[in-house]
Amino acid sequence: MSFIRAKQIPPRTGHWYDYEVETIHKGDKVIQRHIRYIGRSDRSGGSRAGLTGSSPVVIPEPTETSRSNVTTSALPRHRVSASFIANALQEYYSGMSLHDIEENIEALTDGDISHAAVNKWINKFTNKAIREMQDLRPKVGDTWIADETYLKTDVKTSDPKGVVFWDIIDAKTRFLLASRVTTTRGKQDARELMELAAKRAGKTPKVVVTDKLAAYIDGIELAFGADTLHRQGSPFKMRSSGENTALIERFHNSLKDREKVMRYLKNTNTLKRFADGWLVYYNFFRPHMALNELPPAQAAGLLYDWHSWADVVEYEKEPLKRVTNEKR
Repeated sequence: MSFIRAKQIPPRTGHWYDYEVETIHKGDKVIQRHIRYIGRSDRSGGSRAGLTGSSPVVIPEPTETSRSNVTTSALPRHRVSASFIANALQEYYSGMSLHDIEENIEALTDGDISHAAVNKWINKFTNKAIREMQDLRPKVGDTWIADETYLKTDVKTSDPKGVVFWDIIDAKTRFLLASRVTTTRGKQDARELMELAAKRAGKTPKVVVTDKLAAYIDGIELAFGADTLHRQGSPFKMRSSGENTALIERFHNSLKDREKVMRYLKNTNTLKRFADGWLVYYNFFRPHMALNELPPAQAAGLLYDWHSWADVVEYEKEPLKRVTNEKR
């Protein structure tokens, strides 16, 4: 008999995810074996309710047919089930390291998986998702918010503060229009960020809000000319006009998960791939509280077929059948 277990990934972030697991007794040891990743946990009382309430939620033991599809059906040229690969991608972009993902898989299976294999899966399906999503044009608003931050990584740079991560989001839909990784922090970097965002949106904004970095003054002028109003100031304050620029602060909280992984990446190519992959994850797969738990892509009116890493991997998710011990 199997049951649902919720895990908070990374710990203490408030992001809960559901997994189907089963208990196996080996001598004096009790092992919980992972069967499949289900999805984001319903904290309001859905799948997690069965873990904390008086009526536990269980799932009937899979038939031989369904078990083969879930636990042993590997993708072509892969040794493990597609469910593990989809789960690895979800955990990686939620902030888990390759080493921790590897340990999770080994703890739940009899296999010996290297982090190099996990990295290969992530690169393959990240590239696939980027190709699929890159030409979609979101319907975004006219006010965009840009910001940049330093992060120390294993990439060698002349600046002791590390590499620079640039992000620009739409204030209306929270859609992340562009992310860039650079080793400099000048006006040309700011200009290229603006041009990438405009290309993705298929339009130029009426207003761009930034901090007081001088590079934005010329960068926005070079990209958009006089058609765009540039507002500089603290991105964490509510303006008297009622325009809420504090949302960038909430956005940066979500970047903490990204940065936990990125600091261990060793070159600008892997940094760029991760930034592009995280953009797909953030826009298309990650629910946003301020958008009624919709991902930004749906708030921006996009229609697309892939709604999770399982869809990218082409792992067919099975319907969840819950059985409770409640009296009818």
